[in-house]
Formats: sequence, C-alpha cells, structure tokens
Amino acid sequence: MATGTFLAAWRWVDKFYCRAIRLQNVDRSDENLFRIVVKPYRGEPLVTRDGIVLKKGDWYAKLHLHNFRIAQLLAANAKNNQGGNGIWNELIVLRRIVRSFPALARYLENHARGSEIRILLGTTFLHRGSERLGFDVRDLPSAWQMRLKSFLLQFILFCCQPEGWKRLLNQQNQMIPKRVFISKEQFHHRYQQAGSK
Repeated sequence: MATGTFLAAWRWVDKFYCRAIRLQNVDRSDENLFRIVVKPYRGEPLVTRDGIVLKKGDWYAKLHLHNFRIAQLLAANAKNNQGGNGIWNELIVLRRIVRSFPALARYLENHARGSEIRILLGTTFLHRGSERLGFDVRDLPSAWQMRLKSFLLQFILFCCQPEGWKRLLNQQNQMIPKRVFISKEQFHHRYQQAGSK
C-alpha cells in the first residue's frame, strides 16, 4: 500500500525521472493523469484503425500515466475505505484517465509540433476497454520489452494499489502490458470536442 513515507520518497524520485526523460505535464491540475514526450518514432511501422501510418522519423506523442498521482488517488480511496477491491480501483483510474483526455487533446493541438504529431502511443496494463475509447491495442514488439515493462508496471501496482499484490497472484494472465495507440486526428475528434461541450 502507498504509505505516506513511500509517497514522499516517490515524489522526490519522480522529479528526477521527469527531468531525465523530459516529460511534460499536460496541465498543472492534480486531476490530470497524463504526461507526454513528443519525439521521433524509432520502431516498426504502426497503422491505426483509421489508416494513419507511423513510421521511423515521424513525430508522435509518447503517453505516460502519472503514476505518482495514481498512487495518491488509490491511497486516498483506501483511506476512505473505497479502495479495497482491485476492479473498483481500476474503474476509478480509468474514469480519471477519460476525464484527462480533453486537456490532453488541447495540449497537443497547441504544441509546437502539434501539426506534425501523427499518433499517440503508450504502454499499459490498463488496456481493457481501450478499443471502445478509440485506441488500437497491440502486443509489445519484443519479449524482453514485455518482460521489462511487465516487471516495472507490476512493481508500481504492488507499491501503490491496495490489494495489488493479491491481485497479481490471482490475475497474472491479465497483468500483461500492451501498446495502445490512436491517431491524433481521431483523438482530437473524440475528445477535444467532448471537452468543449
């Protein structure tokens, strides 16, 4: 469980992590769960459901969930006796993610490279239901990447989610990280307009 001491230590480490990989906050609100890096793509080509191709050298937005804020959210729910169920915790996080989408769409639209960004791409084990939100879901391109990402994401879950370790033991087959991605145009169409209503 994310104790006060653990969260304090994580906050300190998180600042250095952010600077090291040049993560940018979508906004300063404690409500938003996204940070991003806009960079050239280096992997194998990806094709979205609406036909947008991401190839080497193309600009894309690499999505990072703000795991420290997720830890705070889950710790607060546990303290209020609202977070004792793994599925309930996942729903809480997914709802906050969806609420964060409109601000992310606006951020990308106003980014200096906004017109060049082709795809939003992230890696997560919270991929169930992603296709209903407009994202494509794919396996990671290599086994070693899957193992490394799986270890890191499971460690985060163990540290910050109440009952997280028990859930890992019972649902190993569901704790496999996947790539999720969507074209910038499709994301804008779905979520910037939703945020302006």
